[in-house]
Amino acid sequence: MVDLTTDAIGFTYFFVPFSSITVKPHTMYRILIPTDFSDNAWNAINYATALYTGEETVFYLLNSYSPNTISPGEVMTSSAATKTLFDAVKSASLEGLEKSLQEILSSNPDKMHAFRTISRFDYFTNAVVDVCKEERIDMVVMGTTGASGLKEALVGSNTASLIGKIGVPLLAIPDEVKFTPLKDIAFATDYNTAYREKNLNVFFHIADKFSAGIHVYHVLQKKDELTEENEKSKKEMEKQFAGHQSEFYLLTETSLSTATRVFVQSRNIQMLCMVAKKHSFLHHLFGLSHTRDMCYHIDIPLLILQNNAG
Repeated sequence: MVDLTTDAIGFTYFFVPFSSITVKPHTMYRILIPTDFSDNAWNAINYATALYTGEETVFYLLNSYSPNTISPGEVMTSSAATKTLFDAVKSASLEGLEKSLQEILSSNPDKMHAFRTISRFDYFTNAVVDVCKEERIDMVVMGTTGASGLKEALVGSNTASLIGKIGVPLLAIPDEVKFTPLKDIAFATDYNTAYREKNLNVFFHIADKFSAGIHVYHVLQKKDELTEENEKSKKEMEKQFAGHQSEFYLLTETSLSTATRVFVQSRNIQMLCMVAKKHSFLHHLFGLSHTRDMCYHIDIPLLILQNNAG
């Protein structure tokens, strides 16, 4: 039985009954954290280790360096000069990883955690994709920079370059966000995609670990109604989410970006999640006129799930 309710700010939502919560056993998690040794990368490391407190987890710290590392003003005049610069960059990568590792070990007492460092001469995206495959990574965690961190995660930079390519969840952490136990997580859906359960596992694990409420929301433009396919997708989602603390919301007569901003603020959402089968959905969701305003007001972690096959 599903109860339909409308709240004070005009959001219509559905309460879906849920059974007792059971976190599926997992022998060990493998989390990849690309780092450039910046403050926001360090913040992502701290968030990730806190998120997996008390769980057997291996964290892989990856630093990649490539021809892009060389500034345009540096002209190579000989193979010897090229080797000298390459050795210097490689040494800086290894030293930075070692320093980061020592700082982590001194500040993270969790004996369930292990750490590995990886230094790669490769372009960023290639390095991350390869390590994800080689080490069977469960999730990639990255820091985003500045007040426009959410926009950066969606439409630019290293974070966006990974969407649709790594095949595993990607968690983007704004640089000012410190970890607190999660109570409420929002899940954006267009009701046009059938979600494979294996691609929801990381999301459900995080939500269930903290007994967080899952707020699934869909935005209808103007006075449109759900299509027959939308309704079918919604019912399937209700089944998939039935074993979790889930509520379904239908937001109407507002833009996608405004709805998301108001929804996140009004529900005190601590993490925003969406499934990206194609990057274009993310552009459609956030690439509107309210993007700039949203980026300054929604400063929470963004979990992007890949709806890949297999």
